[in-house]
Amino acid sequence: MQGCEEKQSDFQPIYGGFGVAAKWVGVDSGPGAELYFKDQNSKLTLIWPFLGTSGYPMLFTNDMAFFIADMPDEQGRLGSGVYFAVQATGPALDVSEDLLKFWTESKKLDFGKVRKRYVPLRVWSTENGVKLQYAGYENEPEATFAVSWEQVSNIIQDVKRTGKEHIIKEPHVVYLKKDYDGNQ
Repeated sequence: MQGCEEKQSDFQPIYGGFGVAAKWVGVDSGPGAELYFKDQNSKLTLIWPFLGTSGYPMLFTNDMAFFIADMPDEQGRLGSGVYFAVQATGPALDVSEDLLKFWTESKKLDFGKVRKRYVPLRVWSTENGVKLQYAGYENEPEATFAVSWEQVSNIIQDVKRTGKEHIIKEPHVVYLKKDYDGNQ
């Protein structure tokens, strides 16, 4: 069938070794993009395959990137946004709950009681970090706060050390996420 084959553009550098390749997702979905890291030997590593085209900025400093992107559900459908951080070749780290925990602790709220009532909404650049906004539901107010790049780096190191590996089969990509339902 003509026009149904998967199409992808070449790697387009953005910052440091980070870059994107646009791809056609499907007739009902339209275009999307994948985030890659190209090392000094020109080896490309897929960081995250579901950037979408929501228009949210990708933020960079040194060898780190921060972005909001789609996360597929168990059936592979895209939709829910997730905050990701990555350092150089990866893997991508789902830091949505880590950042929300940071906010709840600063507001002296019970993270366990409110964590399922917030979803990532927006991201902006600040002078030395990232400004985040979570949408609240079930009568929760929005949460808007900033974190420094140093705080993002600390969260990256923590998730690399204590996060659980998750695998998306198609396309194959590994990401880490802390298990707040367990004993972490």
